[in-house]
Amino acid sequence: MKKIISILFFFPLVFFSQDSLSLSKAIEIGLEKNYDIRLTLKNVEINKIFNNWGEAGRLPQVNINAGQNNSISDQRNNPISFAPYLFLSNDVSGGLAMNWTIFNGFAVRANKTKLEQLELQSENTATLAIENTIHGIILAYYQAKMQKEQLTLLNNVMTLSKEKFKQQQVKSDLGIGVKFDLLQFEGNLYTDSSNKILQNLAQRNAVRNLNLIMGEDVDKEWDLTSEIKPDLNIKDLSTLKKEMLSNNTNIKNQYINIALTQQDISLAKSQFFPVVSFNSGLNSSVGVLNTNDVNSPISNAQSKNLNYYGNFTLNFKLYDGGKVRRGIKALELQNEVDQLRTSQMTDQLNFELTNVYELYLTRLQIFELTKKAFFVSKDNMDIAKLKEESGLINSFNFRDIQMAYLSAGVALYQASYDLLESNATLLKMTGKIIQNN
Repeated sequence: MKKIISILFFFPLVFFSQDSLSLSKAIEIGLEKNYDIRLTLKNVEINKIFNNWGEAGRLPQVNINAGQNNSISDQRNNPISFAPYLFLSNDVSGGLAMNWTIFNGFAVRANKTKLEQLELQSENTATLAIENTIHGIILAYYQAKMQKEQLTLLNNVMTLSKEKFKQQQVKSDLGIGVKFDLLQFEGNLYTDSSNKILQNLAQRNAVRNLNLIMGEDVDKEWDLTSEIKPDLNIKDLSTLKKEMLSNNTNIKNQYINIALTQQDISLAKSQFFPVVSFNSGLNSSVGVLNTNDVNSPISNAQSKNLNYYGNFTLNFKLYDGGKVRRGIKALELQNEVDQLRTSQMTDQLNFELTNVYELYLTRLQIFELTKKAFFVSKDNMDIAKLKEESGLINSFNFRDIQMAYLSAGVALYQASYDLLESNATLLKMTGKIIQNN
């Protein structure tokens, strides 16, 4: 038993090499290493590559071709041939061709506009990934910080339990202590030690979760330097709603979806216009005709050909069974669906924003109350120490006050975290979480 107590008294503090990590630094690391952000930025690069006039169809296409042909023509047994000989033919040919669509019902411009919107959509998707990452890092950072502060609070309680047990043990050794009180303080020490082990685990898990979101090694240890300081400013709901409708990334993406559907309608309508194209190029060939027949008047002959051409083509679709019109009608209905979804999304986000805002106000009140409750329990704890040493309260009363102090401290840290979480969610919904961090 004494060996166990001595281990608790002289529990070794193992320190690992830890780098300092502020919240801003954690966000900086996350923006650089987070996998979701890196993936969406690659998609932005892909859409930037495709967003050009060549992809839209404005520029001509130029092709080059070449060939080499060999043939044998045996006319020796052909009674109607004017040259009844065995011929060997070899030729090399090549060509250069250009195809250019001059007009196709404004489809080129519609394609270019669509490519620009797709690039913008990918950028908004990347912005959304950044917002989610910043929001996640803020919550994970303060969660880890809260677990660390609760561990410190628990260490303070455990240190006090050690002191009380040691004092009671000295009294028992001198014969002036009460066995019952000694056992009470010993049990408290075991309970606090168990709680500390569990809190250590919770703190390590919180840090691992932070590392995962940042894209760091999950087992890396940090010294979290940013304090838990909630924003206590009262916000205006109507202002928040205006900011959300202007800046919310999900709403922006929905408007882009509407614009994309409208461009699809423009592309479909372009099929009602004629298509004017221009084709030009040249073809060249060089050939040799040989025969080994001694009776042939010529043993070989060479040929060279060079042809140029330039053609205009007009293509107009007269009838396709109503396929294009049906496609346009379907796209117009899809546009109406997108409009309805936008209205639905706006109403849903307004609903969620109102709930988050009211939760923020509620948590603000709870934070102020828990802060006052903590200071009261702290003062009560200081008084209880003196009374317990003077024998005015027993070990049970002291333990109750000690646990009330611990609970008040835990409640204060939780209230602080909850308030920070609500504030971060408001910033995310109003599209301001990037500029505020």
